[in-house]
Amino acid sequence: MKSDMEVDNMKFKKTIIISIVISVILLICSLLLPNINIDKDTIGYNGNDTYNIKAYNTIRDINKYIKISDNIDKKMLGNYQVTVKVRYLFYRYNKVFDIKVVDKVKPEVELKGNNPSYVCPNKDYDEEGYTASDDYDGDITDKVNIEKNGNFIIYSVKDSSGNKNEIRRSIIFEDKEEPSLTLIGDDNIVIYKNSKYIEKGYTAIDKCDGDITDKVIVTGTVDTNKVGTYTINYKVVDNSGNEASADRKITVRERPSYYGNGSIYLTFDDGPSYLTKEILDILDEEGIKATFFVTSGGEYVKRAYNSGHTIALHTSSHKYSYVYSSEENYFNDLNTVSDSVYNSIGIRCKFIRFPGGSSNTISRNYNKGIMSRLVNAVTNKGYVYFDWNVDSNDAGGDGNNSNKIYNNVINGLSHNKTNIVLMHDSANHRGTVNALRDIIRYGKDNGYSFKAITNDTPVVRHGVNN
Repeated sequence: MKSDMEVDNMKFKKTIIISIVISVILLICSLLLPNINIDKDTIGYNGNDTYNIKAYNTIRDINKYIKISDNIDKKMLGNYQVTVKVRYLFYRYNKVFDIKVVDKVKPEVELKGNNPSYVCPNKDYDEEGYTASDDYDGDITDKVNIEKNGNFIIYSVKDSSGNKNEIRRSIIFEDKEEPSLTLIGDDNIVIYKNSKYIEKGYTAIDKCDGDITDKVIVTGTVDTNKVGTYTINYKVVDNSGNEASADRKITVRERPSYYGNGSIYLTFDDGPSYLTKEILDILDEEGIKATFFVTSGGEYVKRAYNSGHTIALHTSSHKYSYVYSSEENYFNDLNTVSDSVYNSIGIRCKFIRFPGGSSNTISRNYNKGIMSRLVNAVTNKGYVYFDWNVDSNDAGGDGNNSNKIYNNVINGLSHNKTNIVLMHDSANHRGTVNALRDIIRYGKDNGYSFKAITNDTPVVRHGVNN
């Protein structure tokens, strides 16, 4: 039988062993106990900002043993929860984190107008405008606070989350803008020798000084007794020293003669076409110069010009409804054909013929009185327009009958007038080509000379009917 002492020793040893086992178990548990951390408690609104969860114990990383769920809506500011579930060995562990979606982005402020903005020295700055927008709040222009600080204006705005932004506009009290100097009437005027030049006038307006027309200085003279081109200069300086200048060119030209010279001026409208080549061949063979009122430039126009024929302008579109609907449309059309010819031969032609002639009445359908205005407008721009007094009628009912075209021309000729003959070289005028050589030979046999239109050609014009 064991003594009491032995029994006590055994109990003591057992207690020690149990204590050691428990301690070991507790140590193992503490080493294996999951730790879960979140790296932030706020994330940004409607962006790529997010949180990170880290799960670990003393021994290892245990992220692969966790499941994460949340109810976060990044499009809505507010408080949300993130739940982390750990399933690792014998641990069944849940942890909840509070996280808040916040607006961290500053609102945007944009200025309208100029920055820096130049203001007249004698005036106050007139606000040019601004806008403010926020990712979350939207348009917050009405929340912009404006503060003047010396030569700056500060525009500041704060959104509903307290994010603040500001921008400055620099105000410079200085006049750097030149006055607006406007000539009344055309800046290119053509008048005839021995006529009177009448100044149309001008205006000068300055942003800061207002109407300064009385400060305009005009220099230059026009000698209407002498042919030439004269320049009138207009200059004005505002109170800040800004200067504006403009020129008006006045061309004094010999008054055209309306008396006949007995010559024949063959003129061809509406080309070029493939028939233009055949007409040029005939003219070259007969040694005759003619005038082409063209609708565009091109290879045949260049050949005609290089052969000594006169190139004149007709129309680009030949659409009466467009050309005669307004003065602006007429000159747009004329400028189109002028540019095309310039690209082919390198000169700006100044002889023109109105579609339908200056006496046409079809223009009444589109703009009453437009021809009366146009004949003056083209003259003021330096053009000389020609009509005709011998009509081949190749654009009328005799277009394909070369005999009738021939007779129409020769019956209209006279040694007592300038014979401006109207014909056409567009693609449907074969009859004109077939009649041309006979017309030329008739003229030669009957003592006529053939010429191209030049500055010395007596002008033939109809009476204006609109």
